[in-house]
Amino acid sequence: MNQHPMHKADRQLSPEETLTILKKGDHGTLSVNGDDGYPYATPVNYIVVNDTVYIHSAPYGYKMECLEKSKKCCFSAIVSAEIIPSKITATFESVIITGDVALVSDQAEKRTALEAFVTQKHPGFEDVGFKMIDKMIDKTALLRIDAKEMTGKAYRG
Repeated sequence: MNQHPMHKADRQLSPEETLTILKKGDHGTLSVNGDDGYPYATPVNYIVVNDTVYIHSAPYGYKMECLEKSKKCCFSAIVSAEIIPSKITATFESVIITGDVALVSDQAEKRTALEAFVTQKHPGFEDVGFKMIDKMIDKTALLRIDAKEMTGKAYRG
């Protein structure tokens, strides 16, 4: 993919900084190709494992129908944002990933990512979380974003 030059290029982050910011977040928006050429964007929570974004999902619904037709996606996360009224501006850290979505079928990869959701996002509740994984792993879809391009941008005031 050809990366488009970023407006206000001084705010573009290095790949390392981008990944660091992405790992701090937990919610983003997954955009896929919807019906009649309209994009479909849905809020999701995510985890980063081995520098890869994973999203857990129900195995059915409009998002999954869209992904059956096209694996192409755009994922964005605003990891931090704060309005600064006195300066008529805002600070922020954000990431955009363009790539393809893969439905994870490998049980070991699936379990590793789901366990990361529990250990990273719900510390102290591993016993409950791992039992839930055992019960729900076959009823849960796990999506992996195979990134083709990832850019980070920040303005810290």
